[in-house]
Amino acid sequence: MVVKINACINIDIGDALLEIYYRFYSIYASLVRSVALHEKEILHGISGEFKAGELVGIMGPSGAGKSTLLNVLAGFTVKGVSGEVLVNGKVRIPYSERWKRMSCYIQQDSILRTRITVGEAMTVAAHLKLGCTISSAYKHTQVLELLEMLGLTHCYDTLCGKLSGGQKKRLDIALELLSNPSVLFLDEPTTGLDAASCSQCVALMKRLARLERRTVICTIHQPSALLLEMFDSLYVVAGGYCIYRGPVSSLLPHLASIGANCPSYHNPADFVLEVAIGEYGISLDKLVAAAETMQVDQKSVALTKGLVSQEKNAAKEPPPPAGFLTQCYLLYKRQLLCLKRDYTLLMTRLLCHLMIGMIFGYLYMGSGYRANGVLANYVYLYGSLLLLVYTGKMAVTMAFPLEMQILTREHFNRWYRLAPYYISLLLIEIPFQAACVATYITVSYWLTGQPIETNRIISFMVISIAASLTAQAWGFFIGATTPIKIRTEGRNDIELDVSLQIAVFVGPIIAVLFSIFGFCIRYTDTPYAFRWMFHISYFRASFENLMYSVYGFDRTDLKCDEFYCHYKKPTMLLIDMDMLDVNVVNNLILILGIGVLMHLLTASALWCKLNRR
Repeated sequence: MVVKINACINIDIGDALLEIYYRFYSIYASLVRSVALHEKEILHGISGEFKAGELVGIMGPSGAGKSTLLNVLAGFTVKGVSGEVLVNGKVRIPYSERWKRMSCYIQQDSILRTRITVGEAMTVAAHLKLGCTISSAYKHTQVLELLEMLGLTHCYDTLCGKLSGGQKKRLDIALELLSNPSVLFLDEPTTGLDAASCSQCVALMKRLARLERRTVICTIHQPSALLLEMFDSLYVVAGGYCIYRGPVSSLLPHLASIGANCPSYHNPADFVLEVAIGEYGISLDKLVAAAETMQVDQKSVALTKGLVSQEKNAAKEPPPPAGFLTQCYLLYKRQLLCLKRDYTLLMTRLLCHLMIGMIFGYLYMGSGYRANGVLANYVYLYGSLLLLVYTGKMAVTMAFPLEMQILTREHFNRWYRLAPYYISLLLIEIPFQAACVATYITVSYWLTGQPIETNRIISFMVISIAASLTAQAWGFFIGATTPIKIRTEGRNDIELDVSLQIAVFVGPIIAVLFSIFGFCIRYTDTPYAFRWMFHISYFRASFENLMYSVYGFDRTDLKCDEFYCHYKKPTMLLIDMDMLDVNVVNNLILILGIGVLMHLLTASALWCKLNRR
């Protein structure tokens, strides 16, 4: 089917869309407050119906339950929800793959990857959503046509971070339209936009509903009279109850019928909100009762049957999304592209390891081969391990908190699965952290005079990298499990909740807790109540292996410039530190095992966050 827009643009949208008729009955939604250990009911048994080809606006005062209702209808909020939602007469299953592919949810905040261009963002999304069964040429054509329809053609080579608020919102819509959804849910799409951008955004939604017979449902806060007229129907909520549902043209007559007459030249949207909060002396109970009596039960059995038949006969399954390996490749490529354009943090990490390696090298120069410098070298080994653990952990602790909104949106709208995303992230972070460790070790190992023997160098390098990567896995886990909320204010100011500080605070605490074993205290001196921590400490295992790599494996006597050197024989130090019988292989297995375990726990924590809302 070809849809002509503005008499000049032909958009090929493929086979006919499945028209969606949306009904919901007795929807209750409660918010569980973990601190007070009680539930707060937000929606109180509301019902309604939305039709294909209509632009529906959900309005209400702040805290009335608009966004909660939209989240419930979109399937974004499932926990604490009861009631029945029907799609074309069939009960909707929130986690149904078919439902997810025929709908999309565009959140209020336009959180985009700022270091890729509009064209690159659209191209990656097209490859992820449309899979390999659609040719690249067709995908490119669809991208160009969508950008032209949304007025973003001139922004094709513009970085997403440099777009205006209205352009970002239109790009959000364009990214989701690539999968040709029948239902669009938008949470306050006009918030933060100027009057012209608001008008363009609502006009776009109107075209998507009218011309393409989509079901477009959005929340909107205090629209102008002009914007209000562009909506086909309204669903007004107050205090978790429905106080009006019906055509925009019937809003003022309905309010007048219950004694609320809108003054001349007064914005109807402002007026209905004023009525909702009781400024005109009409109680909430009266408003709810009037809304219920206004509606006539419209079951439309024949219509529902016809739509179900249409679903079986006319609707064609959308193309399958990209496969697992393709998703990994596309997401990895996108990550690399972002890093290529903004490598400041990565270069800072690399240079810091290089500089600290030089500083440590000069501070402990020659301590590796001198018998009277054994204790200094002991401190160097501990300091090096502490540095590599901290840098590995803290560099990624904030990775998921800052990415969570983008990940939530893209995963919910079925751009990709969690596993390819996490793998693509590890393919970036693991090699770079290993390169940072190798840079530090190469400089400091040589300057401090450690033994230049191939097996010792390889052992030292492998253990250092393994310890740092295990710490990195801990950093990912801490970031993934910290309950973080991100709120966007204005255009670029991001206010992080206080809980964000927990992620930064917990990381060092855990590192210090495990680092005391092996250096500060020996196993024989450890209280029995804490010996289990000694056995599971990857820091202890790493430190023992580093010590054994330098002073074990039958190392020859150290250079002694004095009459007597207690640690001339390296085994004396290992005996004093209770490290003579270190099993290097078992320790390495422990280090790597903890790293793998933490990655699995991180993936599980992310899965729970993304799928149990």
